[in-house]
Amino acid sequence: MNRPLITLVVLLSAGCCGKKDAAQTTAATGPVAGAGQLSQASATGVAATAHVLVYRTKSDLHDQVPIMLSADRKTILSYPHPKDLRTSDGLSVPVKLENGWLLDRRGIGMNVAFLRMTYAEYAALENAPSLAELDAAITDRDPLTDLCDCGPRAAFTDPAAQIGNLIRHDSLYVRCKRLK
Repeated sequence: MNRPLITLVVLLSAGCCGKKDAAQTTAATGPVAGAGQLSQASATGVAATAHVLVYRTKSDLHDQVPIMLSADRKTILSYPHPKDLRTSDGLSVPVKLENGWLLDRRGIGMNVAFLRMTYAEYAALENAPSLAELDAAITDRDPLTDLCDCGPRAAFTDPAAQIGNLIRHDSLYVRCKRLK
């Protein structure tokens, strides 16, 4: 085989692996502060790899804005811009399921914290608060009692109904991986 053809094959193979790793990293880490608008191709890739997460909290925080903290829960790693909370059907509040479970629509994780501000209050702001203001507005740095990863969103036709059915039949932990 000639050298340019071998080089081309190696470069193409490496490029394919890089895109797969990047998609997996995006799905695992969730939203990033300051992230710009995704292109249609990027948005499709992220949506295809996004996982369905359901959770319960120590207190009723379903209408509070989630932000992500570092592993030691001392530093804010990511937070939404107020415009990021709007969707075509209103605000991206989680879907209430049975027994206190909530279906995530924002991108939470193990190190989530919630702000005192509701989705409506936060979405009404012109700009995101400063890091100091966000830190002061945290209600609980460890609010989760349960967190489950139910797999890729693409595997569900109606996540709320299907996960609700799992909860009703006590099979959530059979189908979904318990993270906390």
